[in-house]
Amino acid sequence: MNTAPARPALAIREALRRKDFVAAESLLQQRLSDQPDDGVAWRDLALVLAAGGRPTEAVQAFASCVERGIDKNAVAFNYAAALSDAGENAHAERLLREVLSQRPRQFDLTNLLGVVLKRSGKLDEAIQFFEQARKLDGKSLSPWVNLGNTWLLLGNPRKAQDAFARVVRLAPKDPEHWRLLGVSQQRCGAVVEARRSFERGHTLNPRDTRVAGDLIEILIETGEFDKALALIARTRQLTPNDARFDIAEARVLRRLGRTDEARERLEQILTIHPDDERALFALARFIEKEDRQAANGYFRRALAAKPNSIEIAAALCESLNRSRYGDEAAHIEESYQIAVSIADRCGRHARFEARTLRGVFARCVDFDRIDCAGSLEDLAPTWIAGCFLSAFHLELAQARSAEDRYRLVDWHRDLGDVLQRRIPRRPVAPAIGGRAKMRVGFMSSDLRAHPVTYFALPLLDFYDRDRFEVFCYSFYERQRDDVQAAIEGRVDGFRWWPRRPEAEVAEGIAADDLDILFELGGSTEMNKLEVMAYKPAPIGASWLGYPHSSGLTSIDYILVDPFIKPEDPKLLVEKPFELPETWVALGRLGFVDVPIIGTIPQERKGHITFGTMNNPYKYTPQCVDAWARIMAATPGSRFLFVRPEGGVPAFRRNIEAAFAKRGIEPERIEYTAVRGSHLPHYNDIDIALDTFPHVGGTTTCETLWMGVPVVSLAGPAFFERLSLSNLSNAGLADLCATDIDGYIAKALELAEDRSRRRALRLRLRGQIRNHPLGQPERFSRAFYDAVERVVGQ
Repeated sequence: MNTAPARPALAIREALRRKDFVAAESLLQQRLSDQPDDGVAWRDLALVLAAGGRPTEAVQAFASCVERGIDKNAVAFNYAAALSDAGENAHAERLLREVLSQRPRQFDLTNLLGVVLKRSGKLDEAIQFFEQARKLDGKSLSPWVNLGNTWLLLGNPRKAQDAFARVVRLAPKDPEHWRLLGVSQQRCGAVVEARRSFERGHTLNPRDTRVAGDLIEILIETGEFDKALALIARTRQLTPNDARFDIAEARVLRRLGRTDEARERLEQILTIHPDDERALFALARFIEKEDRQAANGYFRRALAAKPNSIEIAAALCESLNRSRYGDEAAHIEESYQIAVSIADRCGRHARFEARTLRGVFARCVDFDRIDCAGSLEDLAPTWIAGCFLSAFHLELAQARSAEDRYRLVDWHRDLGDVLQRRIPRRPVAPAIGGRAKMRVGFMSSDLRAHPVTYFALPLLDFYDRDRFEVFCYSFYERQRDDVQAAIEGRVDGFRWWPRRPEAEVAEGIAADDLDILFELGGSTEMNKLEVMAYKPAPIGASWLGYPHSSGLTSIDYILVDPFIKPEDPKLLVEKPFELPETWVALGRLGFVDVPIIGTIPQERKGHITFGTMNNPYKYTPQCVDAWARIMAATPGSRFLFVRPEGGVPAFRRNIEAAFAKRGIEPERIEYTAVRGSHLPHYNDIDIALDTFPHVGGTTTCETLWMGVPVVSLAGPAFFERLSLSNLSNAGLADLCATDIDGYIAKALELAEDRSRRRALRLRLRGQIRNHPLGQPERFSRAFYDAVERVVGQ
């Protein structure tokens, strides 16, 4: 049985060789007008139509040839290929499986079935057939290329790299093969190796603009801006009307700090090409941090120009999720609907959009869709290669077992290694001289009216100016506020460097000759964690912004106290920078004397109200289980969510469905949709129930400050112990449990103890002031004493 790709007659082949599809079709139509039942002529017409890019008509012609006696097996390859090109993948799959069931060792059909399955989104099954195909013909390039591309879609760049490495061994003179190897290496975080591969491809064919484009991207990534601009100039001569390279130039200008020129360049492109989705997308990315509303407009225009783009849809989805102008709830709801559409359309194909999708689904408590693009274990390699620390921040709540916690540490360490390998050069950390004062630096884009400053401000207010000099570094890209202005007037140096490249920031910090630098931002927007990889100070430390080790070995310490510090040192990458009592104290900013109503809500409303103001990305099914059990044991009780998401229909639907599944009626769930002015609403909550395993931090402090007791659950890892520290340092350690049953029991015991809740409502703020959590000067002294100890070691 012959199942190789069919071949047309000699005259037709000659016309096809000349790509004269019109002549070939004319010859065949003439033959068919005389012999309409000529199956061979129908077959040849199908081949001509397929070669001419008309797959739908080709499918009809193949059907006609089979009806007229041509063996289906003899045309199976071309017929199935035409079906797939016409979008009829299910039909193509049935045909190929039918033929392969009779002759399973047909290389071309096996490989083509893998392609059809890949196009259908059945990636895991496609891999199986590509593996079979490569075993049937180990010298053929096609299955190896197909394997590499499919592994990339599956978010496994390491296996893709192995496949493309085999491809370049088989065909080392094809620049496209080197480009594909470079793409897989880049996604593995192997930037140096990727650059070499792109350079090899570019050397083989300097006129290949795809290879040149990827080489430009990696030169930008590694900060080699002069080389990138030179290559852009050369490549632009080959394709003068291709906006890609103008966009790349704008990106370089932005990284060089020439922001006005960069934006002007993008706007010039849009003047000439107003519907160029790449320029629209780039401009939206350029301004999204400083002007969400305008950025969303550009994202919408880009999506209108290319409506099937998952990348643009996901970018709009993420930007809407971060938008706080106008009706925030409406933005979140639209973001959720886009995320659902992407998940339903792409499923596991949406690996590169998974960070956005998981964030939106977590925010709207859609537990069922969280793993739409794969499990956390599936996605971790992609996030590590891309250095997406913010993605892991949202996943701390997913830790269930001891193995999960150690795996999170390993993933962070791997991410840190990738990030450090990307740094092409590092300023030399200055030697500590014989200065009279120690120099301490704090680096964060949140040194403004932000929770980070709520806790950092005591260290800027109360440091001993005879012993220390303090320098602050901010990369905030919007206008400075009154808090930033006040900080600038209090410290010895305030460096405000919005959009300055990381290497220049590191050099600037190194020039200040610090003794120790504290990184406070972690994964927050506009922060520059990468600066720490340059080691701009001899000692680097982490505090506040990220409740886990970042994984960078260039960060020597992480600030802890006796309560937050994990018992197992393997749960941290850094050494502990340990304070004797508390890792934070409530300063004058954020913790102001908002009035507390003297009576407890239960006495005013006739029922007890549990509640939370924690971010929904910390909610888990196990957490909701515990909340529902507490409510079920407290007849008539309510649960109040004080969050911006409270006004989002998707959030309300999903949270009510989650509670209803656990026997709690929707009418017992209440919402206060508010942002920023939330402190007075603690007056409506009797008992705050903490999230777990990722517990509250700032929220726990605010709750206690407003006289509301918090029941928490402490676990082994850093991010599970923040509330334990806050409660212990406020004199309420007994409200922290060590298992779920204990958590529920403490909540129910407190629900019965009306007198204690009444006393806490009236006296807790004063109690805090008499404990370490409420004594910022005491905290500041302990902090700077620890600095002297660590620096002096």
